[in-house]
Amino acid sequence: MIKFDLQPKPTKLTEEWQEQQTKEFKNNPQKSVWNIAWLKEAVLVKSHKKCCYSEIRLDEESKYMEIDHFHPKILYKDEVLLWENLLPSCKKCNTAKGDHDTVKEPIINPFVNNPKDYLYFKNYRYYPLNNNQLGRITIDILDLNDREHFSIPRCKLGDKICERLEDIYDDIENIFNPKKQNKYIKKIKGLLKEGDRKEEYSALISTIILSDENFQYVENQLKTNNLWDNELEKLKQELQYCALLK
Repeated sequence: MIKFDLQPKPTKLTEEWQEQQTKEFKNNPQKSVWNIAWLKEAVLVKSHKKCCYSEIRLDEESKYMEIDHFHPKILYKDEVLLWENLLPSCKKCNTAKGDHDTVKEPIINPFVNNPKDYLYFKNYRYYPLNNNQLGRITIDILDLNDREHFSIPRCKLGDKICERLEDIYDDIENIFNPKKQNKYIKKIKGLLKEGDRKEEYSALISTIILSDENFQYVENQLKTNNLWDNELEKLKQELQYCALLK
């Protein structure tokens, strides 16, 4: 989970239309007034087309987006079309969250709270930073450590990232070879780009890279030999934005 910036609401989401559709929903709570193509697309873009909680990529293969009403629509009907209340979610997170009352018992809203203030990764699992209540409740309500849906896929991805970091470490001598130096640095940059906030599981990937001793050694060698350029520094800053470190 990473921090997202709230984008301006779509122009079609006018106050007049919102008021009219909200009234219809109140009269008939079974009517999915939010299930409109243009609105769903706008919500999806909010989080770079990822679930704002689990960070899995949405709208590809069998993974499709559901609109999560952060404050549940059944309890807070006036917010059924409130732009700030419409969050892009995967089916697993949306189902797990259900009608949990986020007003009476808050969880992390990644468009309001910065997850790195409340969560950290360890062995591919989420933990509450300093055992804080908000982080603990969020993990529990969203079932973020569900083995089948989240933990196993994170483990598989994490192992692949670690293998690539080992390969980069093993080839460190390439920085002293003018014929291989550029290709080697390009390989490092390619890996770091996978921790960009727009990428799937960016928090996990960023945390693994920044915590890895092999990466730390390679970074030090590049800096020692004046090969750590501005692009590498910007890529690292992006990792620091996404990483959930203890």
